[in-house]
Amino acid sequence: MPSSGVGGNGTASTFGDLTGLTRKDVDNFLRGLGATVKTTPAGYIEYKFADKSKVTIRPDGEVVRIPAPRYDADGRNINKGLRLGKDGSLLPTRDQFGNLIPNTDNTLEIVSD
Repeated sequence: MPSSGVGGNGTASTFGDLTGLTRKDVDNFLRGLGATVKTTPAGYIEYKFADKSKVTIRPDGEVVRIPAPRYDADGRNINKGLRLGKDGSLLPTRDQFGNLIPNTDNTLEIVSD
């Protein structure tokens, strides 16, 4: 099973790199953490946790992690659009001007069949 992640951004940040694990092992592990599972018509498998953090496995095995939402005093989601790295840390996806940072949607975390 994976090592510990950095935490602090929801359940999806509490475990380390899933690379090399099989889809079945990852499925058992994430379900064991309380994830609800949904498969999309396009073949994506989405694991959503009670804190609203999420792990998605694309059809090619690539893993995408989304942090639990955080809100400011006005109720605005302040981490919308951010992703988590394979160690569970926040990855900035936009620069200080709001422009997308290239290649921040791929952490090279891949599960096997």
